[in-house]
Amino acid sequence: MISIINNPDSVLAYFKQENYTKLLKDGVNKRELEKEEIRKLLSELGCGDLRIAYKTNGQPYFEAKPELFLSISHSKGWFAVMVGTKPVGIDVQVYSERLKAGQDYFRNEQEVQFSENETALHLMWCMKEAFYKWKEGEIADLKEDVSLVKIEEETLLVDFEGQEYLLNYKILEDVFLVFTNN
Repeated sequence: MISIINNPDSVLAYFKQENYTKLLKDGVNKRELEKEEIRKLLSELGCGDLRIAYKTNGQPYFEAKPELFLSISHSKGWFAVMVGTKPVGIDVQVYSERLKAGQDYFRNEQEVQFSENETALHLMWCMKEAFYKWKEGEIADLKEDVSLVKIEEETLLVDFEGQEYLLNYKILEDVFLVFTNN
């Protein structure tokens, strides 16, 4: 079932493809399956017929509607898209035991307070991915320049260049979904 969240300047949709692992085992091309599932979500948002192109930095956009902003994410059968009239960012991540071991790759010294909390680490990882997309890749050092300050109920307080931002999150089963709140 597709879930939709409306925000003042954006809308997002997400869902889990229940047969994802079986489809891959049966030989379905992973990249084609991902494109198909993202297209389903975009259709649900009324954007299914719009062709997606990619900027040189990898950011997706609609060729025929460059005034709209698009963010796409997928992780092990979970798919999410976000469309807005202002820049948007979304990230979905299935729980991974390996994230804690690799935290030095993305966690900075201001975030050390979260280093033993696996939920916080997953939210941090997703936050940085979603924030990077929101800022359209214009961040010199994602690890050091973007910091998770505080986790509250369904919101994350983030510091970037001395300015505070709020991002939203949902925890679904063993999945973390973080998205911008324009």
